[in-house]
This record gives sequence, structure tokens and C-alpha cells, in this order.
Amino acid sequence: MEIKKAIVIGGGISGLCAAFELKRGGADVTLLEKSDRVGGVIGTHCEDGFKAESGTNTVMVNNQNIFDLFDSIGLSDEIARALPSAKKRFFVKCGKPMAVPMSPFSFLFSRLFSLGGKVRILREPFVKKEDPESEPSVAEFAVHRFGQEGLDYGLDPFMAGVYGGDPEKLSIKYAFPPFWNLVQKYGSVIGGGIKSMKEKSALGNYFKPVLISFKNGMKTLTDKLGEILGDSVKISAKVISVDASKGGWQVSWGTPEGDFCEEFDALVLAVPAHALAELPLCGNLASALKPLSEIRYAPVATLTLGFKKSDIPHPLDGFGALIPKKENLSILGSLFVSSIFDGRAPSDHITLTNYVGGERNPELAGLPEGKITEIVLADLRKILGLKGVPVFRKLYSWKHAIAQYNLGYGKILDTADLAEKEIPNFAIIGSFRGGVGVGNCIENGLTAGKRILDKLSKE
Repeated sequence: MEIKKAIVIGGGISGLCAAFELKRGGADVTLLEKSDRVGGVIGTHCEDGFKAESGTNTVMVNNQNIFDLFDSIGLSDEIARALPSAKKRFFVKCGKPMAVPMSPFSFLFSRLFSLGGKVRILREPFVKKEDPESEPSVAEFAVHRFGQEGLDYGLDPFMAGVYGGDPEKLSIKYAFPPFWNLVQKYGSVIGGGIKSMKEKSALGNYFKPVLISFKNGMKTLTDKLGEILGDSVKISAKVISVDASKGGWQVSWGTPEGDFCEEFDALVLAVPAHALAELPLCGNLASALKPLSEIRYAPVATLTLGFKKSDIPHPLDGFGALIPKKENLSILGSLFVSSIFDGRAPSDHITLTNYVGGERNPELAGLPEGKITEIVLADLRKILGLKGVPVFRKLYSWKHAIAQYNLGYGKILDTADLAEKEIPNFAIIGSFRGGVGVGNCIENGLTAGKRILDKLSKE
């Protein structure tokens, strides 16, 4: 059987997983990455016992497929599962972290919502179902189903944590489809959630999501995939041209070692949507994908700080604290990293990763490190009672951090679907499609690789 050749452009987690699946399926794979390392926004900085992630700190594993991947690449023993304390979440109210209620009993006694707010939330099962043809924003959906407090101290901080987004602009259908789908299927988020869990348990296929990272940080995953791909990976590679040729693709690129041009049977684009306009794609492909380059990305700066434990009176007994817009603070949230995983700070120290910018305050994400540090420390003094100064800090600033699944996003997704349908042996993947989480990107990358292999096997 003839060995098929496939090229993947983009060496972030999506591209790495697609290339891995293609190689595992017997294809001759080439992966082009313009920077001098694979991993994209994923990276881990280690210094004096502290660990700082350049992007996400965690992977939410929603099914066994992801664990199977880790096992197949020899990373099962490197997995770090979140500590039990990480189950507790905080939202800030009146300047102080308050535990997010995780059960009906804790909800009744929570200080996060007023008595009137609780009554309004509990009325949600009796609220009229949204028209399936409508597309409300997250804010509209939240206020309609849960009331204003449900938005202000529920979905607003949650969306800040996931997307760094604006609930007035984000589409509930695409930014948080579980809520939308529960309402459409069962008529209620609360009632539907209960019924859905019972149905899954009865069928015996309920997989409880697991929050994980790796003992030596998230970079472990992308480095391992790059190692397995080996010579298939071409770093510091600038794409010169991408042309359709003889039912396949002709791609040219340049590296410090020279320029190259090869023919391929399949093409996978795994670059951020905003970078598509920079790629020298052939006319038909460029025009087909043009709408994707208009996707909005929220700018975010992540500042990881290390402190002595004695500098913060708060026990940090949870995952972190997210900040509602109504609180008028500058940061989006603070992740209690050393309370989530072991080995993130030296003995008697703690590590916090703080998020600045997003759609709420986009101008803050591009400030100098000193100014961002001042802003973060000021907010940490208010919400956590910080008394000391950091003994460690590491800043990463991303102009295009998180794709925004805003109103009208369905039309954008239709663009990608149509391109894959009409263009032979082609796939386009990334966090702008199918979910912004690392787990989503892993699954979508593997699925794209399998889909390409299936197409190639029929030729």
C-alpha cells in the first residue's frame, strides 16, 4: 500500500495531536512550526522551585480517549491529578472570596447570592424555554433564566475565567453549549442537569471529568509529542507558499538550513485564526477561509507570583478566585496554583497565577511588567490580604490569547465546515473551533488526523 504524505502547519497542541495521529496511522508526516519550539502557548518555566505556565495550567479530561493518548505516549506516570482542595472554587463578592456553592445545601446557605437572588435562581426550571432558532448572548441567557445576580455572580466571572470574555457579546450556544443544550432538550438547566446525570448513570457510561496537569508542568505533554514526531517536525519554518496540485498540495517553506518544496496528499492547518491571513495560501483556499481571520481574540497577560506562605492570611484552600465585573477590580482572577498541584512552589511558599486584560480591560494586557505587577499586587492585597512582596515572578503577555465565541459564531464555524467538505484532504483545527480548552484541542486534533487518514485510505 502506498504511504500517503500529510503536512501540518502549526505546532501548537492541536497541530501536534493531528500530526501524531497521522503518523500513528501510517502517514508520512511533516509538521511546520514558525517558532523555535513546538507547543504554541503551552510552556513551563521552572526557577528556584517555582513553576509558571505560559498558557493554561490544567487539562480537563472529559473522556477516556485523552487518558488513552497519555498512556500511548508513555506519560501515564507523569500525570499530576488535582489535589482534593481544588474542588473548591471562589468568586469575589464585596471584595472577598466567597465559596461557590457546589451542592443544594451549600447553595441555600451561600453568601454569594441574596435571598431574593436564590429564589430567582431556583425558579429557573419554570422559566420559558428559549426559541431554538434564537441566539442569545451569555448575559441575556443568564438574566432570563437565573436573574441579574445569576449573571453578576455566576456566569460573568465564569466566562471571565474561561474566555476572558464579555458576556454581552459571547454566544451561549457556542461559548457554553452545555447550558443551551440542556434547555433545548429538557427545558431547564437545573432540571436538565439532574436528568442528564441520571440517564448517563443508568446507561453506565458516565465519565466523571478529571482535572490534571503533569508533574513537571504542561510542557511535558507538548515536548513528548514533539519528541515522538522527531524529524517530522521542522521548527523555525516560514511557509513560502501553499498551492493545490494534482489533487493534493504543494507546500514550500524556508528554514535556517535552506528552502524546501514538496508535494503532499493532505493538508492540516493548525494555526490561530488570526494568523490565517498571514499565510501565503492559494487563491481558492485563502478566499474560502477569509471569514475565519476576523475572529476576535482577547488579549491576556498571565503573571505568576511566588510568595512566602506567611505573606497571605487567606488559606488558599481552593482552585482560585474569579472576579465579577461588578467588583470593579483590575484582574480577571487569581489561580491558587500551589493548592491545585504539588510541586508548584518551594516549601513554605505559594504560587499564584493572575490574569489581566481580556475583553473587560484589554488595554491592561499590554502594559509593562512593572505596571502589571503593581495592578496585580494591589488587587491581591484587597481580596487575599496580601502583606508581603513576591519572591518570584514571571510574566507572559499574549496579544491574541483566547478566541471569542461571540454572537454570530455559527456562521464562522460554517465557513470551516464548508471548506473541509469542498476541499479534498483538508482540515482546519485550533482553539477557535470546538472549544478553547486543551482537552478540546487534543480531541479535535486527534479527530482531524483520523478523518484525514480515512479519506486517504479511500483513494
